[in-house]
Amino acid sequence: MKRAKQTRTLLWSGLFLLAGCGETVPASDVPLNAPQTALAQTNSSMDRSGNTHFVTKLGLIQGHLWVASQLVEADLFELGAKHAKHPAQEVYQELLPFFDAVSSPGFAEELEAMSGQFTSSSKTDFRQSYQQVMNAVDDIVARVELTDSDRLRVANSLIEQALIEYRAGVSDGEIADLQEYQDARGFIEIAARFISKIQNDPQRSALLANIQTAKKLWPDLDPKETISGEESALEAVLADLQAIEGAAP
Repeated sequence: MKRAKQTRTLLWSGLFLLAGCGETVPASDVPLNAPQTALAQTNSSMDRSGNTHFVTKLGLIQGHLWVASQLVEADLFELGAKHAKHPAQEVYQELLPFFDAVSSPGFAEELEAMSGQFTSSSKTDFRQSYQQVMNAVDDIVARVELTDSDRLRVANSLIEQALIEYRAGVSDGEIADLQEYQDARGFIEIAARFISKIQNDPQRSALLANIQTAKKLWPDLDPKETISGEESALEAVLADLQAIEGAAP
């Protein structure tokens, strides 16, 4: 589990390295709407690799928020809050350079508003705030011109992270880390959304069918009994994605 935590930390911190920042500013010490000055130093145009890296980060945020929404629907507000506040506290600041690069105001206000809904425990209010955040992120992704290859690369990165989280969250069919287990399910959900937008019908259909099979690894987001813990279905999706990328011209 420690290795998985370190891997995720490296993944989250990658944006600062790309942006050329000398050190990471703790997100808890910086407001979400901090001025995009030295923190946001980057070129106005991003290369293809930078685009997919940026979109992957947004996909990871959406994965966390999707899990939060599902837990709220199950009346598990406390568990949901952990996933909703994680992006705000640890991830958002790392995205500021890229918001600047695509001329986006970001979604700090929407994220703050959604996080505040956990104190009122109102599903209706939460649903509205959640959708506003997800729509704001979708609008930012739409500013980045993604090819089918880009979408597949983003999906591959999300599923790779899901596998890391799943391995950290499940041990011999027992839940070793509930939050990691839940994170993995959210990342799979968002990966499927990127795959659903590719134009190649046979590839899209086959990949989505495999992801649907992989979703059976999560019989419940808060399981009370032993689960299978068989990760081969996730590995199969990754193998298919990588084979498609390898065959691309």
